[in-house]
Amino acid sequence: MQEPVLGPTSIPEFEKLLIKSEQKLELLEGEVVAFAGGSVAHGILCSRLHALVSAATKPPCQAFTSDVAVRVNDRATYVFPDVSRTCEALDTDARYISAPDLVVEVISPDSKAGDRGEKLDAYQSIPSVMEYLLVDSRRVWVCVFRRMAGGFWTETAYGLGETVELRTAGASIDVAELYAGTGRVLSS
Repeated sequence: MQEPVLGPTSIPEFEKLLIKSEQKLELLEGEVVAFAGGSVAHGILCSRLHALVSAATKPPCQAFTSDVAVRVNDRATYVFPDVSRTCEALDTDARYISAPDLVVEVISPDSKAGDRGEKLDAYQSIPSVMEYLLVDSRRVWVCVFRRMAGGFWTETAYGLGETVELRTAGASIDVAELYAGTGRVLSS
């Protein structure tokens, strides 16, 4: 078991810790945070979202699961979003991307505050990020934060009977289809 890290941690220090750790860790604004795996509903949502984004993504762009981190150097942040997409030139041995255009987080009660707080701030600080999608694993709720012309951000929430357009990936998500089989949608 790793000893907890006290005090601010740099990205190079975190990367060394990450290699040795048996726990899933993220670095948020210099603070090391451990996180647990998700529920079955979380896994279903992540799989569907990655498949959708991946199918709509054409080279040279790539879509990733939570195995690839997003690194935000000026924020001392190194996180593992559930789905990300980038069109940056990549070293295939790299463990992170630094210029995603789309980031997706499937949230749970434990992650909700961070995903709508520190992570939202970090992702919005990356000039390449155009859309940040939040999907609730406990209830039917999808929210898109979208960068608009002039640099300001909009926030739009979606529910059953609605379709989410991910402009960056050129993909559409029917909310009812996304949540089918998760126990979050009533059968008709």
